[in-house]
Amino acid sequence: MTVKSKEKITTTGKIREALAEALVRAGRGELSAADGKNMIGLANQITSNMAVEIKHQTMQASIGNGVTTFGKVNIGE
Repeated sequence: MTVKSKEKITTTGKIREALAEALVRAGRGELSAADGKNMIGLANQITSNMAVEIKHQTMQASIGNGVTTFGKVNIGE
């Protein structure tokens, strides 16, 4: 699935999807050298985002709340 540039990102999965798409574009040479250089930071953000979501889900489960499907945690309105 492709994230449209004007599409509102509302879940943790959509954040990761947008970051991953930027990495693919860099690999295809569709981004400038400076943008490509920033891909390392984006990859780090994907990893960090996943770790935060796992921590959130673990906390929710530990207090007896239901957990959400991975990548479907709402991030605000």
